[in-house]
Amino acid sequence: MTTPPPPPGPNGPGQTITVNKDNVLEVRRVVLSATDEARHKLQRLQREFGITAPAKDRISVAATHTWNGNLFANADSHYQRLMQYIVNVEDLGKQLEEAAKQYGYTEDDIMASFSTQAKQH
Repeated sequence: MTTPPPPPGPNGPGQTITVNKDNVLEVRRVVLSATDEARHKLQRLQREFGITAPAKDRISVAATHTWNGNLFANADSHYQRLMQYIVNVEDLGKQLEEAAKQYGYTEDDIMASFSTQAKQH
């Protein structure tokens, strides 16, 4: 059994966001909120979709190993690719934090912009 090809590379088509001094903190908040939510959902799905072998025979054990490997365990599994995507988007959040500093926002301003959102939910 083989796994499907990986998703398009990072230089593929994507969404363009214009960031400026007025929206950099909000964009960062939205990006990091989305990554937090995606990480939690993905971790929950990992627990829900893992399977155990229905029997101890060679075929059941091999099929279970292949299933769990393709979904979660292998370095190129769907889970690992999605987690890497989340990490890449979190890196965007870090870049937005650096942009906010360049716009003159302080560490306190940056942290407050995220903690305000957490209190709203």
